[in-house]
Amino acid sequence: MATAAYEQLKLHITPEKFYVEACDDGADDVLTIDRVSTEVTLAVKKDVPPSAVTRPIFGILGTIHLVAVTR
Repeated sequence: MATAAYEQLKLHITPEKFYVEACDDGADDVLTIDRVSTEVTLAVKKDVPPSAVTRPIFGILGTIHLVAVTR
């Protein structure tokens, strides 16, 4: 089964997680990346907190080593 890449994405940022939202018509997928455990899961748009800082992005490239910040 072939899948197409999403063309429109938004990044939502909270202190605990990154959310990468697919914004194409009919898309409801959100890639969730836990900033502490580095766990990556697939969620839906309603799981994105309204308090998240949001900005448009154009893709994801490479890998990131996430490090927890202690306060």
